[in-house]
Amino acid sequence: ARYAVSLFRVNHYLDSFEAYSYRNDTRASMRQCKECYEKKGSGAAVAMDNDISPWLRKFVDLVGYEKAQRLLSNAGDFVKLE
Repeated sequence: ARYAVSLFRVNHYLDSFEAYSYRNDTRASMRQCKECYEKKGSGAAVAMDNDISPWLRKFVDLVGYEKAQRLLSNAGDFVKLE
């Protein structure tokens, strides 16, 4: 119940293997292990909501369609940084 009325929420999720493994940091060797990824995700509770979705419409209204399209054009892409 406290979650439902809180003003600030933090959600953590595992995401796709591509998103999980793209970072080249001190945990890179573990992050490249698909078996480790699957094990980590197997015990996670699955839940989804769209509480945050309204931000996108407001963002487009604020900056305009063309600028929003340009700013978000690569959203979700993962670039390997060496």
